[in-house]
Amino acid sequence: MEAITPPAERWLSLLISAAPATGDLPAVVNSVAYRALLTARGGSPEGARARVPTSGGTWLIVHGSVVGDPAEGRTAVILEAARSPEIAPLIVAAYGLTTREREVTQLVLHGLSTAEIAARLYLSEYTVQDHLKAIFEKVGVSSRRELVARIFFQHYVPRLEKGAQIGATGWFLETKS
Repeated sequence: MEAITPPAERWLSLLISAAPATGDLPAVVNSVAYRALLTARGGSPEGARARVPTSGGTWLIVHGSVVGDPAEGRTAVILEAARSPEIAPLIVAAYGLTTREREVTQLVLHGLSTAEIAARLYLSEYTVQDHLKAIFEKVGVSSRRELVARIFFQHYVPRLEKGAQIGATGWFLETKS
């Protein structure tokens, strides 16, 4: 490591607790740096990016980019707080939902009715109801209210109890420590 900012030091301290370290850095940081080099050298079609939970209950986005000539092997790794659109897919994916079930769940969380979901996704209302039944079974709930409550109590309440503040977008504001 050549240089680090104070905010990056804070994020790293949370990552070090959350994931096994390789040398002085968490494994995810080394992995993203390596992926950036592979991408720059044409050996990887995927970008150098990862979403990772921290020991403080938040999520970070870890980006990597090559600095200068890829042959020199220098990379820059950026750590930033993940925002709601980046995390919501992970939350619903954790329940083993299909792509369509995730889409329906996201629209339920936004408060849309069955008819509105059907129109938005170009499905019949009966198909939306079938998806909802499958979602409820996988998540272990029996209604839309329980689905929203499950996600709220598992993913919002723990942070609220730690004093996190919610911003205008409905997601948590970054805290300074």
